[in-house]
Amino acid sequence: MSYFLRISLIAVITVFSTLPAFSQEGRILSVWGELFAVDLKHGTTSSIGSTGHHSFQWNGLAMNSQGQLFGASGDWIAGWAIYQISPNDGSASFITSTPLTEVGSMAFGQNDQLFVAHDPVWPGGGGLHELYSVDLSTGTATLIGSTGTRDLLAMDFHDGVLYGYTASHGLVRIETSTGAATDVNLNFLGPLDFGFSMCFDDLGALYYVDGGLWMMDRDSGIRHPVGWMDYYGYWGEMVYYDSPNQNFSLWLNGTTGHYMQAKMTGITPNGKAVVLWAKGEGGPTPIPSGLPCAGTMMDLNSNMQKLSIVTADANGEAVLGPGPKRVPAAAAGLIWLQAIDLTTCETSNKVLFWI
Repeated sequence: MSYFLRISLIAVITVFSTLPAFSQEGRILSVWGELFAVDLKHGTTSSIGSTGHHSFQWNGLAMNSQGQLFGASGDWIAGWAIYQISPNDGSASFITSTPLTEVGSMAFGQNDQLFVAHDPVWPGGGGLHELYSVDLSTGTATLIGSTGTRDLLAMDFHDGVLYGYTASHGLVRIETSTGAATDVNLNFLGPLDFGFSMCFDDLGALYYVDGGLWMMDRDSGIRHPVGWMDYYGYWGEMVYYDSPNQNFSLWLNGTTGHYMQAKMTGITPNGKAVVLWAKGEGGPTPIPSGLPCAGTMMDLNSNMQKLSIVTADANGEAVLGPGPKRVPAAAAGLIWLQAIDLTTCETSNKVLFWI
């Protein structure tokens, strides 16, 4: 799909006048150069501001170890340039030009080395993306090697490993010394769509954006939705924006009709959390009086029920399942889960059994 077509499919956006203080949030860049905050608990967005550069499309967004935000803008004729972007107002300052004719995605690795995915046959499209290293002081782009995947439009690091989402293999791990990409799960290849944006939070939860916000299991590549975005558009990547608020995240591993797991991070270390479930859309609903964390608003409807209580390890992580029973196929698209920390009364995102 051409970038022209991508841009032509973008819907009209409603720009909000104020920026809410999301408890878990990302920064996401649109292809026309607007920076947004993303509520990682619900998928809602709020406009931060414009880069001020609209001659070419934007793609790629990455944050270095100093908290500095960088994006790329250009086309196959003028080439692509790297800009530094303010996470507070979205304004962009030119850093350097590159010889690249396309930028699919970018991510900072060890020692703030910038890795960039590039389609060598652009603007024809459909080529196997190559992995480059770009020197921000000179703009020099050094080829590392072919990833062997198409449409590598999202990348991020976790625990020193580079992950990417591609239209040909789904979620992959990328070897930064050779560029070669390896599918995280050969038994699950879908959905093979354009992975517009993804990012890890500082505890390793993986968020993914296309027309909605999803939680993705990094070991299986299987994703389940958190909520639908305010509008459907083609994004230019997302980063996790560290905040002082606890990022309590819940996601699922597996598909209905099989044994599944619920995984959680950000619980009070060695503390307990309750996992609740509800049938259908709805909420918010308060925890009833007489129960722990009474009055706390959950994003589930009033038929919510307790599924289980879990105990976190010393890192604040917990797993529910797999088993003892298979999750019925009828749960897909119907059953929502959400958890609440019994120490802090902090709530996780909710997530829908999807497939």
